[in-house]
Formats: sequence, structure tokens, C-alpha cells
Amino acid sequence: MKFKSNLLFTLLAISPAMLFKWAQRDWSSDELRFLLYPVQWLVAVFTGQSSVYIAGEGYQFTGFIIERSCAGVNFLVICWCTLAYLSIQNQHKQSIKIKALLWSIPLSYGLCILANTFRILSALVLQRVSGLHGPNVHEALGVVVYLSVLLLATALFHHYLNLPKHAKLA
Repeated sequence: MKFKSNLLFTLLAISPAMLFKWAQRDWSSDELRFLLYPVQWLVAVFTGQSSVYIAGEGYQFTGFIIERSCAGVNFLVICWCTLAYLSIQNQHKQSIKIKALLWSIPLSYGLCILANTFRILSALVLQRVSGLHGPNVHEALGVVVYLSVLLLATALFHHYLNLPKHAKLA
């Protein structure tokens, strides 16, 4: 019975992730504004710069642009699947699994926004350091930031799901 229940919840978790990943494969920055706008807003707050949205391209700042590749769609999908997996594996009651799965949605979105903002702000700082800029440094920074955020989020979510019964989602 537990196997069938976990299979059902796994399908409930993986199906939207696969559909979203498939649907967004041809999206431009216009369709990804739900991810790009909050990131550009936070970057603008922290840098003090304003941006202009250029249709089909992204948010243009002085000296850089936040565009489609900055949306973090892959991170969003991986984060959702990871938190969904923890929700399914760490709980026995179906009502708690459903609540944990539902909480995984805004949590994944928020983590994606924060990770992307931190990645962009870090890249802007590294641009000022001689020899620490360019596509390889930007990609390495993305790996470090995304992996760090994912590991921290996974550890905290796992801890939260395993708190004593009186503090759980139920």
C-alpha cells in the first residue's frame, strides 16, 4: 500500500515538473517574466540601478542584462523535485504529504528567485576583480550558488519535516 501511495505522489510531483520543463523549452524572456521580474527588482534594490525591459531580450541594466538564461528554470524544476521527494519519503500520512507537496511549490519559487538574485549580485562583484569574469566564471558561480542553496534548502526542509509531531505540518 505504501508503494502505491508513494507512486501516486511521485507522479503528482514529477508530472508538473516534466510538463513545465517541456512547455518552457521555447519560451523567451517574455514568458519567463514571472521569474525574471522579481530577480531584476531585487537586483535593482541592491545595486541602486534601474532597468528597462526590452521585449524578447530581458531587463537591461547599465553594463548587463537579466535575460532568459538568468531565469533559473532548471534550478526551479530540480528544487521542486527535490523538495517533493523529501515530502513523499519523510511522511506517512497522506494529508501531510499533500501539505508538504503544496508548500514545496512556493518554497521552490522563492528559492529560485533568491538563488538567481544572489548569483547575479555575486557575478557583478566578481566582475570588479581582475581575472574573475567571463562565461566560465559565471557558470562556475552558478554551480556553486545553486548547489549551495539546494543543499541548504534540502537540509532545512528535511529537518522541518522531521520535527516532533506537534510541530509538523498536520
